[in-house]
Amino acid sequence: MAEQDWPDLESAREEAGLHLHWQGRRSYKSAVPVPRVLELNDELSFQPDRGDNRVIEGDNLQAMVSLRTQFAEAVDVVYIDPPYNRGGNDFRYSDARYQDPDADASDAVYVSNVDGGRHTKWLNYMAPRLVAMKSLMAENGVIFVSINDIELGRLLMLMDEIFDEKNRIGVITWRGSADNNPSRIQIEHEYVVCYAKNVTFVPKVWRSPADEMRDVLLEEYETLLKSDLDADGRAKEWGSLVRANGRDTLGRLARYTHLDEHGPYQVAYRVHNPKKGGYVYGVTKDGVVESAKARGTYRIPANGYRFPAQTMQRYIDEGRIVFPRRYDQIVQMKDYLADFRGTLRSVIDLDARAGSYRLKQLFGDEFDGFRYAKPVELIELLVGAAGSKDALVLDAFAGSGTTGDAVMSLNDRDGGRRRFILIEEGTKEDPYARTLVAPRLKFAVEKDGFDSGYSFYTTGAQLDREAILNLEKDKITAVICQTDRSGTRSGIRRIDGKKWIIGANQRGEALALVWRGTTNSQVNAEVINEALVEAKGLGLKTPIRIYGTTCNMSETKSFVFCQIPDEILAALQIEDEMPEVLIDLEAVGS
Repeated sequence: MAEQDWPDLESAREEAGLHLHWQGRRSYKSAVPVPRVLELNDELSFQPDRGDNRVIEGDNLQAMVSLRTQFAEAVDVVYIDPPYNRGGNDFRYSDARYQDPDADASDAVYVSNVDGGRHTKWLNYMAPRLVAMKSLMAENGVIFVSINDIELGRLLMLMDEIFDEKNRIGVITWRGSADNNPSRIQIEHEYVVCYAKNVTFVPKVWRSPADEMRDVLLEEYETLLKSDLDADGRAKEWGSLVRANGRDTLGRLARYTHLDEHGPYQVAYRVHNPKKGGYVYGVTKDGVVESAKARGTYRIPANGYRFPAQTMQRYIDEGRIVFPRRYDQIVQMKDYLADFRGTLRSVIDLDARAGSYRLKQLFGDEFDGFRYAKPVELIELLVGAAGSKDALVLDAFAGSGTTGDAVMSLNDRDGGRRRFILIEEGTKEDPYARTLVAPRLKFAVEKDGFDSGYSFYTTGAQLDREAILNLEKDKITAVICQTDRSGTRSGIRRIDGKKWIIGANQRGEALALVWRGTTNSQVNAEVINEALVEAKGLGLKTPIRIYGTTCNMSETKSFVFCQIPDEILAALQIEDEMPEVLIDLEAVGS
């Protein structure tokens, strides 16, 4: 059929070529909720003056739209761990929110694996959120998406559509566990999909800070080998050297405190099988025996060993097994520093249980409140490779808060100034942005000594002209600090307790507010002069951006007038509907 014969030329062009089709594809880009007030919660914040980090409680699509004014094209690295659509309790879908992104999702239910529309629902959930993330990403921004094989194919096609196939950087296979259970194919991995917003602006080579530190340590080891010390002396000297640098400098490499004839190593808990059905045999100092209860055997892991007896025997022969002092303990393995790879590779071998271990370390051994927590080390690897030391990192599916933990850990190690924005709604029964994410970050700061903190926000009322004009002073202050254009990329630091000054941008320029309602919020000479004195006393710079409904003074180098609500509406990209009478008059005039 000729192009002119198509009844809908735009539809014809859209249908040309290969693309992912599902019910809802044509509307996902327009599924944009109304921006909302992001209200600061002082009680749930922790050391908010340290790090300029944000935890936001609420629907991630609504929250991301509300962040656009200051963080559009500002995010350097996005990491998300969205629902895998496994069936069971991992993916909640709201048809009301699909129809209206401003809905409250009170109808949300878990999608089962026998739901015939489960993949369509997942696509309708993910597509608008990926579009929102792309709008927040800087031109050199990179996004990582964790996923397993259930939705991998559809995710890749969706990402190709939104980000363009030419911006696909790669697909990482993460091997996180061993599976010895009877099956056709034993699944031991999942994936991390990586795309750029514009690959031409992304460095051609990524190098992890951990790799650089590994090379430095190996040089130290080579120097130690040339010394006159015997093997015991070298081992003692090496342990002292690593401990002297500590975790603050070495990060994960601080664990490599041991030394043998093959080089520096750490003792790792890697013989356990993560699920029931592992290999059962006995391990002695002399080798593997058939009976797990034979004399001189060590305790076997609860789920058995993760590899067969012949592999264990090979590790023993190679000297890679560490035997504990008591037989009621489990043997461990040596991981050599020379084998450490911090550089981002297409295959990552990292124990998935490390995520749960970290939560137990912070909350206590009995903690069992979150399944499938990602390891901090995984996020460190991704963010450390793709982002600079001052990167802004977004995680719109914050889960247990691993991304925030990883960002603080990286900063602590290399003196970086990375910042994070974490968004999590949780569930009605457990709003775990406040019950898990925030406490986890607080415990991490306290237990690991991170010089960091975060501000906690909740998503409030929808914003339009009428809503803004009806806000109380505290909430309109929150809206201005959320939307003022001088806070692009860095946000606005809120200042409370002053008569006029309400905040400052990263350059130290002051923001002021006159708000006594819609009829009595005029900016005049008295207000301007008092605000200038107040700003000077706070050590802030001019020009002051002063918000009010009207102003009877001309702008100078010292102040800029910002009209309420027009300045806010423009920043939010909300177009007011003009009164019908004006539209009619314009039509007549034309």
